[in-house]
Amino acid sequence: STQSTGAKGYTQMNTSASLLTILLVLAIISITTSTKTRYDHHKVVRAYLTKDQQRVLETFELDVWSDNLAIGFNDIRVSPDQLNLLDKLNVTYQVMIPNVQNLIDEEELSLASKKAPGDFFDTYQRYSAIVAYLQQLSESYPQITTFIPTIGTTIENRNIPALLISVELGKNISKADKNTIFISGGQHAREWIAPATVLYILTELLSQYGTDPAITAIINEFNYVFVPLVNPDGYEFTFTTTRLWRKNRRNNGGGVYGVDLNRNWDYKWGGDGSSASPSSDTYRGTGPFSEPETKALSNLFLKTGSIVGAIDYHSYSQLILSPWGDTNKNPPNIANLAELGNIIRSAILNLPDGVPYTSQKFIDLYVATGVASDWYFTQTVEYSQYAYTIELRDTGRYGFILPSSEIVPTGKENLVGFIEFASYIKRKLPSQNNFEVI
Repeated sequence: STQSTGAKGYTQMNTSASLLTILLVLAIISITTSTKTRYDHHKVVRAYLTKDQQRVLETFELDVWSDNLAIGFNDIRVSPDQLNLLDKLNVTYQVMIPNVQNLIDEEELSLASKKAPGDFFDTYQRYSAIVAYLQQLSESYPQITTFIPTIGTTIENRNIPALLISVELGKNISKADKNTIFISGGQHAREWIAPATVLYILTELLSQYGTDPAITAIINEFNYVFVPLVNPDGYEFTFTTTRLWRKNRRNNGGGVYGVDLNRNWDYKWGGDGSSASPSSDTYRGTGPFSEPETKALSNLFLKTGSIVGAIDYHSYSQLILSPWGDTNKNPPNIANLAELGNIIRSAILNLPDGVPYTSQKFIDLYVATGVASDWYFTQTVEYSQYAYTIELRDTGRYGFILPSSEIVPTGKENLVGFIEFASYIKRKLPSQNNFEVI
């Protein structure tokens, strides 16, 4: 009976401790969320808009989560009042996320419960942890990596770190007589899965070099530049204050903040698909490369030289987007771009848990100007012009508030896609300038 009482007492004690832990976590969340932007009763709807409805709604600067107007719909976050507006305009829509705040609350609980040290990819990491991780990777693989603490500083004076991979390079990538592949992520603050995916790909390339034949071959062939988090200020702001913040933290005056970094690049800057309004989520800034983040990244790109391929990672919608964003005119190597996009798509889909990505031209989705991947394309070497925007998981169930359980599956499928990307470029290099013009 003593043992029975003891076991019962132990069980009760365990239960009490568990309840206390849960209550403490909830208390922490309550304190931290008291200063945060809330989205109670906000929904995300998939709106099927006529051109007239679209013109009316553009004046309201709604929060567009996924722009798919070329194929007939947009995912839009709406408050109860904004939903009433859609109803008054007789907009046809379906509800994708019934209550945005509920998803954010679940995410907060998940983040708070994973504070203890664990696998890096168990949860979404803060800026400081990402910087420390890049440094740790470089220390773990000193023969083939170089950690760059900063390629430039942000509006709020945070460093933008990068990691270089090169088998025989030493310390200066700009002087290497070798072709390079350039990877960026995290231009848009709320797209947490983008930096996580870039870091996952980077980690697997390093850890499997020398054992995996495909990875070893592409690492031996090219130098690599990885910039996982281009927008540290905005990214941190999504953790501390406004989860759905998209832009950087430029003070535009009048209490209005932020420039959309992916409308600030010096290719067709100022055109359709960007906004001149500082309060817009697609505000393009006062001029091309007006922002220190895009200026730093573009300077690194130009300094690197001999770039044969580039990918800029975003979310969401599961898309592989090739140039151009501003015109239906095809780039000279459209046949190669389409072929490679489909190879990446097939590689992902053929995985045991593969999900469908769509490979298409940027313009076939929506018009956008001043975007990184179009600029990347213009700056790659003439004999190997491959540049894509890849939109990661999912297709709307969670949108930007993708559960951390999706980090590793998203990383795995995009690692496979990346290996195909680099392997294809490697195969095509001997037949330079052999592009089919369509």
